[in-house]
Amino acid sequence: MKTSVLKVLTACVAGLALLGAARADRIELVNGSVIIGKIVSAEAGIFKVETDFAGTMVVAQDKIKSFSTDEAVNVGLKSGSAVLGRVEPANGDLTVVAKDGTTTTKPEGITAVWAAGADSPEVRQLKEAAEKLKRKWAYEIALGISGRTGVSERFSSALAAKATLESSQDKLIFTAAAEQARDNGTQTANRQFGGADYSSFFSDKSVWYARTSLEHDELKELDLRSMTAVGLGHKFIKEEKQDLEGRIGVNYLYESYSNGTNFDSPGLDLALIHSITFGQSKLSSMIGYTPAFEDFANYRVHFESAYETPLTASLWKLKLGVTADYTSLPQPGIEKFDLLYYTSLILNWK
Repeated sequence: MKTSVLKVLTACVAGLALLGAARADRIELVNGSVIIGKIVSAEAGIFKVETDFAGTMVVAQDKIKSFSTDEAVNVGLKSGSAVLGRVEPANGDLTVVAKDGTTTTKPEGITAVWAAGADSPEVRQLKEAAEKLKRKWAYEIALGISGRTGVSERFSSALAAKATLESSQDKLIFTAAAEQARDNGTQTANRQFGGADYSSFFSDKSVWYARTSLEHDELKELDLRSMTAVGLGHKFIKEEKQDLEGRIGVNYLYESYSNGTNFDSPGLDLALIHSITFGQSKLSSMIGYTPAFEDFANYRVHFESAYETPLTASLWKLKLGVTADYTSLPQPGIEKFDLLYYTSLILNWK
């Protein structure tokens, strides 16, 4: 009795296995091997197959002798047409069995395979290209506050905002920042800044750019600094996780100081901008050099570097950064070199 029950169970298991295999897609390779699984897609000479034993496998089409599907799929042919039907082998050829008839072709005559109801590779690629061209907004607000009371009285605050409109072909960035600081009743920082930067690709790695900015810094006795620049840029590195861009252009600088001194002059606009992503964190840096045409000994070097890492909440990031300015010919009584280092909490959303 026990032997009979065991035989029945064995037969049921074998039957289920055969039924599962019968309902699976089958790929026969030119070396005689057979892959049982589910054909996810085929395009550009590559078949993707989901298997129970090895996950998703990638098979070159020229290694495939024949294949069959357990249900109707879209089959693209070299003639440019597409047929919806179940694929079956037939004497060295492949037959696509559709509702209104059959189509026979060689394995190499198939250009693509995709699921019924899904977009063809051509349509999907067009949609992906159109999606990349769409401009999308991203926003950031950063806040940093520190203080001390008791032995000494200190307070500092910094607020910054950034809005980015970006597509695969261009990028527009608006920035605004303000900082205030007092140390034992003495003002040690009072600065406001606003700017816009636009860049657009005119070839795979070449861009043109235009930028403008306004700045006020009471500690430097700077009532207003206005700079507008245009020029060309080149992507020395253009990868998903790393970007390096060099810029060269011309600018027009106007400065007005509280002592009544004014300065204005066209000049060079040189910059190097770099960003690299480590997992979920990002390091961004830039250095700019802007000498005046009328006197190349009169120049400004500006450097920024910031490291951003996400916090537990997906909308929040921690930002650690440093900003440095060197002015070759500052106003009397003002230091040439100015360094700021900061920590900010950033709220970002799209």
